[in-house]
Parts: sequence; structure tokens; C-alpha cells
Amino acid sequence: MTDCKIDKVGDDMNIDVVKHVPFEGLASIEEWGNSKGHTFRVHKLYENPSIPQIDDLEFLIILGGPMSANDRDKHWIEEERQLICKTISENKPVFGVCLGAQQIAKALGASVIQGDKEVGWHPIRSVSSRLPFVPEELTVFHWHGEQFELPDRAERLVSSAACQNQGFIYSEKVIGLQFHLEMTPTSIQGLLTHDGDYIDHSQFVQSAEEITDFGIPEQNKTVLFRLLDYLVKNK
Repeated sequence: MTDCKIDKVGDDMNIDVVKHVPFEGLASIEEWGNSKGHTFRVHKLYENPSIPQIDDLEFLIILGGPMSANDRDKHWIEEERQLICKTISENKPVFGVCLGAQQIAKALGASVIQGDKEVGWHPIRSVSSRLPFVPEELTVFHWHGEQFELPDRAERLVSSAACQNQGFIYSEKVIGLQFHLEMTPTSIQGLLTHDGDYIDHSQFVQSAEEITDFGIPEQNKTVLFRLLDYLVKNK
């Protein structure tokens, strides 16, 4: 796949969102979109496991989920990657969170591998000057065991003690993050309620109490909003 430049778009965007499970949603991404006058079209695969054919796609967001990018028994896994490739080839921005980032990486030819389970609030550190609004260190929310390898021609953005590849940028307008900047108290509670069995006693796994007591750093939302603004800056 060749590198590409994103064409300019209008001020208001239709943003298509692929949502895998009810309890992993847009969270504060929705707040960002509403503040900019954007419109979200959410495609709920748990209600209709068929990847949409979108003729007027402007910006694609792929959210997280407990399934694996390596699953072979879900036909939509490969179809989702085809949609990602199509969106990139049409010079449109793509943003992926956790599973979404793994799907982007795999669509770009990288592998998704098993790593250390990382759950709760853990620091990441910037390893690139590509996005100057990303601080040198930031404590963010994690909920993953698998992780992506770095795609060819992608640049690593951030790392953590448990996961070298926490985020990458590809061809200016494609960003994948293994962690969750978008979390709100409601979205955290949704994960704890519906996927709480994922918590164990591994080295980088916090308890439910540690997770809820930590509080959400305001800086997380600030960085998220600036990152999303960056993806649509060529308007």
C-alpha cells in the first residue's frame, strides 16, 4: 500500500464508527465530535455483523472489543480490514483504538501477537516528536493482552513498560493507539461490569478498586481532542 496525502474536506464531517460490543463506545470522542459539529454514524456489529459499504465515507473510527484480530471464525474481521485498506487508499483519515488499532496494523501487513496483559492506569512515554502535543509521559487506561507489531513505514509514537508499540502513525492520516484516551467514568464502569473477568493478578493488571479510585486525568481528553483535530486538520 502506498503512502498517501489526505484530501481536504469540509468543516463538518460525517464520521463512520465501527462498534464491536455495546460496552466499548465513543465515550469522550463523541464530546469532541459534537463540539466540532461533526455527525457520527455508528455501525453496531453486535447487532448486524456485516461491514457496511460506505460510499460517502470521510473519516473512519474503529473501536475496541474483547475479540481478537486473529479470530478466524468471525467473517467480519477480514471484511473490516478490507474497509480500513479501502479508506486509506482513498486518502481518508482512520483512527483505531485497541482492537481497532490492531486491525489497522494487520491491514497494513503487521502481525498481532500475544503480549503481557495490561489493565488499568499505566504510564506511556513518547518516543517520537511527530505529534508535539503528546507529552513526554502520560498515564492512560489500558485493557488488552494482545498487541500489534509496527507496520512498515509506520512510526512508533509511544511505548510502555509492558508494550513497546503503544501507538503509531502511518502516512500522516492513520493513527492506531493500543490504549484508551477516550475513557469516561461510564465507559470504565461498562468494561468492569461486562468484562471484569479479564482482570487477574498479572504484573501489569490493576484491581477494579484501583481502576475506579484513580480518576481520569484531564490531560487525556486534551491529548485525544488534539489528536483527532490533527487527523482532520487539512479541511
